[in-house]
Amino acid sequence: MKTQLLALVVVAFVFLDSGYTLRCHSCTEPPCMGHEQCSEGQNLCFEKRYQGDMLGLRTVKGCTDTCADPGEKEIVTYCKSDRCN
Repeated sequence: MKTQLLALVVVAFVFLDSGYTLRCHSCTEPPCMGHEQCSEGQNLCFEKRYQGDMLGLRTVKGCTDTCADPGEKEIVTYCKSDRCN
């Protein structure tokens, strides 16, 4: 019984100590196939869409720590789960 309890404590310590970091899709141009592990403190994924020059609608995806106000002709969405953007 003591061995099982010790094993449970060790497993819990490993998982809790390793910390959790968010993973988000990451790209600056299509197709958006990449992803990144966010830095500590970056707890949001974002997707920003805006009108490009002659190329039409452009999309940027990645990690962030704050929700910024969108600029003119920008649409920005935020989410908090892995690869939700």
